[in-house]
Amino acid sequence: MPVEPTFATELRRLRHAAGLTIEGLAARSGLTDRAISELERGRSRGPQHRTVAALSRALDLDGAGRERLSALARAGRPRPPAEAATPCALPRAVTHFTGRTSELAALSALTSAGAHGTDPDRPSTVLLSGQGGIGKTALAVHAARMMRERFPDGQMYLDLRGLDSQPLEPGAVLTRLLRALGVREREIAQDLDERGAQYRALLRERALLLLLDNAADEAQVRPLLPDTGAGTVLLTSRRLLTGLEGVSRLPLAPLQASDSAALLASILADRDAAGAESGPYRPQPEEALEAVADLCGHLPLALRIAGNRLLTRPAWSTGDLVARLADEKRRLEHLRAGDVRITAAFALSYEQLTDSARALCRRLSLVPGPDFSLELAAVLADDSLDAAEDALDELYELSLLEQRTAERYAFHDLIRLFAGRRLGEEESQAERDLCFDRMTGWLLEVAAVAGRWFLFDGGGPAAGCE
Repeated sequence: MPVEPTFATELRRLRHAAGLTIEGLAARSGLTDRAISELERGRSRGPQHRTVAALSRALDLDGAGRERLSALARAGRPRPPAEAATPCALPRAVTHFTGRTSELAALSALTSAGAHGTDPDRPSTVLLSGQGGIGKTALAVHAARMMRERFPDGQMYLDLRGLDSQPLEPGAVLTRLLRALGVREREIAQDLDERGAQYRALLRERALLLLLDNAADEAQVRPLLPDTGAGTVLLTSRRLLTGLEGVSRLPLAPLQASDSAALLASILADRDAAGAESGPYRPQPEEALEAVADLCGHLPLALRIAGNRLLTRPAWSTGDLVARLADEKRRLEHLRAGDVRITAAFALSYEQLTDSARALCRRLSLVPGPDFSLELAAVLADDSLDAAEDALDELYELSLLEQRTAERYAFHDLIRLFAGRRLGEEESQAERDLCFDRMTGWLLEVAAVAGRWFLFDGGGPAAGCE
């Protein structure tokens, strides 16, 4: 029976056909003599894309020859278990995925360099960040499935459990990923550094997409990033992970208004379709969908909760839900569908804060305007500007605050309501009154001084009025 060709036997055949010695092929390809010798002896059965490309050029192979050599290289790489059997399979995609056109285009562009693009040896690492409920995981999974053909060596997923009381340790993550990559338990190194070297060596040989969801911090992530190769890592985190270097960043904002309404319409189409046999089709008024979307702050999780509440309450019209959500005191209560609550998503972030940052988060809900300054934050915190700035930075790093300008911060509407609820639960009425009086006194002083400055050219601007 004929022996099936391998990369080693095909390379040796091609070298002999070209009349080259190992040294001659090394000189033409830029590889070392030793590297080519090990390839021909089968010690490296699945070389990476760069190596195959260099050999193809040196051997002057045509398109069919290059493809044949590349196919043998891919066949020689250890394959992970089939997706259905591996514990690192991608999770189920969300239904009714809507919008995010520009973000998907950006992800496609950012990952192209690591997927046999302009620099096939530079792995791409892209961080999706944003507040709880913004749809980071949904977008990452959707993008991964769209780009499946770019990664012939597969796609893997792991939840790093970054918001748990005990996030996964890097060593445990490396063990899980090595198992999913086909390494047997007894072959996994005990030493953490050696385990990391094993992991990176495998990733160098594969065009693989790795989705690491819900990262805790930089220390958890750093050992999991590849050094070279044709793969891509997608990270998601509520934290900005500012300390990571060499990472492309894609912060997520709420959906566009039109996409929010389209998501609700898509969910409610299921209800209309299910009821078509028992009654006439009743499309939802566009203005009512827009009103619900506005009251949900265009946050994907809130929109899905609102859509599912309507889906399971056929007697409600969209206007009925609008009337319920319009009550700010009860809005968060109505954004609950079974065991899914918008408040739970925010609470996970809130619990990550230090005591001083939690206190400031609560008290900022008292601000009457759409945004606020560092000076007003210091007044509410009853602390120095430096301390208030540190607390604001902590809130911003965890995506609980937006920074509108270099000097102005703002809450998402639903997070402001959550912070107000926590203020009522965790501080006494006397403490709340004291904070409110301190804030209004400062605002009145600022207004008075500003009035004197502009009307009478007297006094001077109060802090924060420059």
